[in-house]
Amino acid sequence: MSSSPEVKKRTEMRKIESELKTLPSQILKNGFLQPNFAELFRILYENTKPIDDILSSTITSDDIHRNGRFEYELIITGFNSETQEKINSLSFESRKKEALNEQDVNLSKLIEKQKRTMEAILKMLNSPTFIRIDDTLTKLKQLADICHFNYLNIIREFAPNFDGFTNNSFETVSSCSPDKIVNYLMDLCYITGGFNIDLSESRAICALKQIETGKALSATEQDKISGHLRKINSIFTKYLTQDVLKKIICLGKGETSVQFQAATYRSNSLKGFTEFFQSKFNSDSERIKGEIKDYTVSFEIKELFGDRPLEELQYYNSETNEFLRKNTPYSFIWITPMQVLKSFMTVFMTSAVKTVINNIVIEGFFNNSAYKSEFSSVVYAMNEIENVNAGFEKSFDRGEPNDDAELRGLVRDSRKDQDFLKKVGSMVDSINNQAHKIIQEQSKILYQMYIQIGELIVDAKKSKSDVISNIKVLLNSTRNRDGSSAIDQQHESWKMFLKIMKNYAILGELEKDE
Repeated sequence: MSSSPEVKKRTEMRKIESELKTLPSQILKNGFLQPNFAELFRILYENTKPIDDILSSTITSDDIHRNGRFEYELIITGFNSETQEKINSLSFESRKKEALNEQDVNLSKLIEKQKRTMEAILKMLNSPTFIRIDDTLTKLKQLADICHFNYLNIIREFAPNFDGFTNNSFETVSSCSPDKIVNYLMDLCYITGGFNIDLSESRAICALKQIETGKALSATEQDKISGHLRKINSIFTKYLTQDVLKKIICLGKGETSVQFQAATYRSNSLKGFTEFFQSKFNSDSERIKGEIKDYTVSFEIKELFGDRPLEELQYYNSETNEFLRKNTPYSFIWITPMQVLKSFMTVFMTSAVKTVINNIVIEGFFNNSAYKSEFSSVVYAMNEIENVNAGFEKSFDRGEPNDDAELRGLVRDSRKDQDFLKKVGSMVDSINNQAHKIIQEQSKILYQMYIQIGELIVDAKKSKSDVISNIKVLLNSTRNRDGSSAIDQQHESWKMFLKIMKNYAILGELEKDE
């Protein structure tokens, strides 16, 4: 009889109760948790709140991008001043300035040199210093859960009038049966397993506060933070240990075989730092290449279009790009050449010019059928340019492949879930590839058109035309005269346009300016 499970259970329960009664903290008496047990939670409530305010506005907010920024800044503090200067030299602004200052140096070689600097920095993350920083960030995530825990639920079982603000609301405190708060204690036990913080965590929280405010903390402010952390640590390592919590839970449940689980905390901060640094570097590299090209051609664009502003595309423009740059490591890199293309088609490829070119196909007496076929193909492709460009702009409408609303939604969602940021990257890469394909194909079409129109201009000036026997009649007819005059006058502007586009697309040779 004495060895029956029920007797065994009662014996174990009496043992648990006896052990709790004999604790120096005297938290249990006659089966009830005493007011000094509630006092422990009041201390936790008061000291976790200031720490929770710091953590929830820095590395454990609802915004993943914001969390990543603060983790990034915290990791940076692990590098010495010389390495921090190298990291600063890899910012977009510094890299672009270096590229502009060293224009005699091959840009690809310069980017490769900068890449080697980045790789050397990232290798340092394998050192013990950064492994300790990663461990500290792991502990801060556990601390954040502990600070975010709702201690009021437990306190109000002892002091129903406690308002969390005034001390006199905690004056009337009664004892409480463990079963009343057992579920709360289960949750607390789950997140406090293995909890222990030291000076490293205190320094990290002070650093986070300093990064957030942008100014150094006074000694008084640092002492306050350290004081809060010491009290939190003391309670969980001396009074509310895992052993004590588990015994109270067993008492509250009236069971000795309670299954306990513990939260697992991991930090991917170093991995996240590496991935962010690399993706930003790669994105910035493409942006620098694009902006250097844009700067190089800016004078030629001015010469070609004068004071007329470049035509702007819907969605694939500077406004969307600014949104991307502010919120992601990604950007649109072909905006300027797409604008130049659209502007050229608007300013120079007028309806009068296109009418002449199309009339040549329809009414021209070509001396060579193969030439006619080639010329007709180029004209057809030229006529499709504006449709293709309009289709690209339309592709950003709702429900279309490049849906702008979807892209912006993914950017917003990436603040909650990092996987969405990868989708943003894939979508931006796809859009950039589409834009680059348009630039290459249309530049080639317009280059071929330029060459063939040049040949026809020369042919029309001969006493006897070699290519199209009636070319003079066609160009000088009343309905074609305006268009043919524009073609003759603007042919050099076409060349200027193609010189600009050679910075963005692979084209054949252009005759040198005399």
